[in-house]
Amino acid sequence: MKGFFQPDKIHSLRTFVSKLSFICCALTILFALPALALPQAPQDKCSGLKMTFSMPNVSVSSAQFVPAGTFSPADPGPRATPVTGLPAFCRVIGVSAPSSDSQIGFEVWMPASGWNGKFQAVGNHNLGGIYYYGDMGLELKRNFAVASTDTGHVGNGGEWGAGHPEKVKDFGWRGVHEMTLAAKAVISAYYGSNPRFSYFNGCSTGGREGFKEAQKFPADYDGIISGSAMNHWTHSHLEHIWTAQAFLKEGASGDHYIPPAKYPLIINAALAQCRTSNTEYQTDGFLRNPSRCDWNPKTLICKAGQDPNSCITAAQAEALGEIYTPLRNPRTKEEIYPSSAITSELPNPQGLTSGPAEKYLQWIVFNKSNWDYRMLNFDGDVKLTDDSDANGPQINAIAPDLHAFNQHHSKLIEYHGWVDPGFTPEFAVEYYESVIRAMGKPGDSVGNDEALKSTQEFYRLFMVPGMGHCSGGPGPNAFGGLAQPETSVDAQHDLLTALERWVEQGVAPVQMVATKYVNDDPRQGVAMQRPLCPYPQEARFKGQGDPAQSTSFECVAEPRNLKPWNARNP
Repeated sequence: MKGFFQPDKIHSLRTFVSKLSFICCALTILFALPALALPQAPQDKCSGLKMTFSMPNVSVSSAQFVPAGTFSPADPGPRATPVTGLPAFCRVIGVSAPSSDSQIGFEVWMPASGWNGKFQAVGNHNLGGIYYYGDMGLELKRNFAVASTDTGHVGNGGEWGAGHPEKVKDFGWRGVHEMTLAAKAVISAYYGSNPRFSYFNGCSTGGREGFKEAQKFPADYDGIISGSAMNHWTHSHLEHIWTAQAFLKEGASGDHYIPPAKYPLIINAALAQCRTSNTEYQTDGFLRNPSRCDWNPKTLICKAGQDPNSCITAAQAEALGEIYTPLRNPRTKEEIYPSSAITSELPNPQGLTSGPAEKYLQWIVFNKSNWDYRMLNFDGDVKLTDDSDANGPQINAIAPDLHAFNQHHSKLIEYHGWVDPGFTPEFAVEYYESVIRAMGKPGDSVGNDEALKSTQEFYRLFMVPGMGHCSGGPGPNAFGGLAQPETSVDAQHDLLTALERWVEQGVAPVQMVATKYVNDDPRQGVAMQRPLCPYPQEARFKGQGDPAQSTSFECVAEPRNLKPWNARNP
């Protein structure tokens, strides 16, 4: 042992131990490198959100990586059809509970790769209650992180709102706002950065939701698309009941009922008279602005000996006359809602009696299981619907003051079909005029052009000749809106691209091009294209050229409808 502790041997031992320690440290660092330096796989980042995501009043129930291909929803319902051609994405399912009676479901889909750095929320239809996976899938394919909400309840009936004012708030405005906050936080947690831009895209109820966001939470979104908006929710549903009462005074077999087989006869008679104006293209099956048409249904009443298939009865003409004039309070004569557009698609009144209007009034307004459309009183019941804190103020989106939205430098594009049978298109114009009035200076005259220009700097309205509710109808109806046939993805043909360019580059849309496909099927080719012009401009035929080409038409300023909506219940 004595020789072992000689100085040169001790030095060698120390060298050996030092080298051994270095090797051990190196091995430790080497094995730790994957956890410290290598990027986390998208699958692991996604699944980890269930454990790591934290936000007050929000819980994540599922965070699952979905491989590229077809997504097949497990939930039954009208929107449960498979969505094909999707990229790989992270699917997060969560619930927000801002009140003791709130369970606001939301989903966020985030591309596993190629994210464009933007967030887009898609709106609802009818009474909400379901996720719109098809709409989410379309925007996911464009590399957006997308979100949808059930607005705080399951199913699109109305029973959920009976006696639950907090759930009505969730449906009216809180559900979309809570989804927006949660989705942005989820996106930030997954990607490690906030969205560069946030967009909202909705039609029908989704159009109303977009307006509510602009009015109540102006900083939520940089850009909003609002289509065929039910923003005057209470009065538009009252108008549905008015139509049902007019057509069904004696029931479906009564004198005032008009069978759908006679709808083409009625529309063609109105077209024949109103197309005589030189502002209309004479072979179109629609008018560019039906509000200027003053056709009287009495001109179609059957004469003695006339074929009943070529005319209507006096009672049927009376029913049409009621829906073609503004809905008014029978006592005060105050206008409640504008009239249905002449030449619009006539709604099946039997469908109205079991649709969202009756469900909303039956359960959420009156909470009576035996209530039906025949019981509505257009005097006292209108005030009850408007003023009840659980209804009008929570759901209507008619406040005209959008200064805060403008000050956030956000942009809004609205579109509405001129033959929308569900929500009177003329109200879209009246609301827009209300915003113009609100954007003006005190003492400005009605019709002030400077106030119009100020409004158009951040909000543009496109009225769509010949289009129905969100889509459909005899005219061009494809320009990038949700639920429309697909079209070219560029700023001239696609609303979302136009909105992105406006928000991100400051280039406002001066006109869009709408496409009508043969049988509304892109596979069958283009039937015609027409320009969509920002109100108060309209597309007028130049007098020569192919009417199927948009270049044969030009946007021309027309007199404005200067009757603004008086937003009594913002």
